[in-house]
Amino acid sequence: MALRGLATVGTIASFINYSRQFGRPLNQIANLYNTIQSAIAGAERVFQIIDEVPELVNAPDAVPLAEIKGDVVFDAVDFGYDAAAPVLKNVSLQAEPGQTIALVGPTGAGKTTIVNLLTRFYDIDSGRILIDGHDIRQVKKDDLRRQLGIVLQDTYLFAGTLMENIRYGRL
Repeated sequence: MALRGLATVGTIASFINYSRQFGRPLNQIANLYNTIQSAIAGAERVFQIIDEVPELVNAPDAVPLAEIKGDVVFDAVDFGYDAAAPVLKNVSLQAEPGQTIALVGPTGAGKTTIVNLLTRFYDIDSGRILIDGHDIRQVKKDDLRRQLGIVLQDTYLFAGTLMENIRYGRL
């Protein structure tokens, strides 16, 4: 265009410069939209955490648990993650101090659920779980968990020494 005399070089340079300046706000609006979408997704995750059901709390009259000897009794225990689908029905078992117990069964049979109930990550629907004659719902859960050592089949270790992993597990 400048060679034909239709526009000067300055006019063409100004047009290109103004075109870039016009496109910059549109680009910023698009970036702002992406930022808002990311913020909304992050807020949804935060609200999911806020809405999470809190972990079980100690009973108002919970007592400290003395050093346990290891007598564990499940007495007619019923439990289900969902009330409509029970996982354990009328489970009764006893493990005496020093006795080795193996929980064997297919996936979904309730092996991990039994361990989760023993450590009181969930409360049972009915029945009793006793350790050394104490109903675990009536003892302080921190005292209970401090004295139990659980090793699941899938073990996850963090980068660091074995001692650091053990210390992390005791937090």
